[in-house]
Amino acid sequence: MPQTFFQATNTVALVAWIALLLAPGWRVVSGLLCAILVPAVLACGYAAVIGWQVAAGGPMPADLSTLDGLQELFSNDWAFAAAWTHYLVFDMVVGAWIARDAVRLQIPWPLRSIALLLTFLAGPVGFLVHLIARTSLRRAVAVDDQPQAAEA
Repeated sequence: MPQTFFQATNTVALVAWIALLLAPGWRVVSGLLCAILVPAVLACGYAAVIGWQVAAGGPMPADLSTLDGLQELFSNDWAFAAAWTHYLVFDMVVGAWIARDAVRLQIPWPLRSIALLLTFLAGPVGFLVHLIARTSLRRAVAVDDQPQAAEA
């Protein structure tokens, strides 16, 4: 059963990510589907699993502030599937923001797509790529907008 939950959440997220990669400028995709609707559906699944596991007396390690404690918790398939869903939700929200921001800043399609793909596959790396791209773009625009000194 945890495998089915895992596959369902991954499938929902993958379909939304494909839409985000193909149509980042469509408000219905980046502003509604991937920023609100899909994350909310996944968050409901996450909350249901966590609530059910806690109510059923699921595994609660003594110390979640240590690697050993987290490994103990994640040895439970339901806890691990829920934790993965946590990543799916937040990576998608960040991806939707990246898509809207990249379109607004007119970041070229290849760079925007790389940042989105990396956010899907390795969240923080994609976020970092986008931050570097937007910073570089702003610097390039600022340099282009400066008046040129008159030549003597």
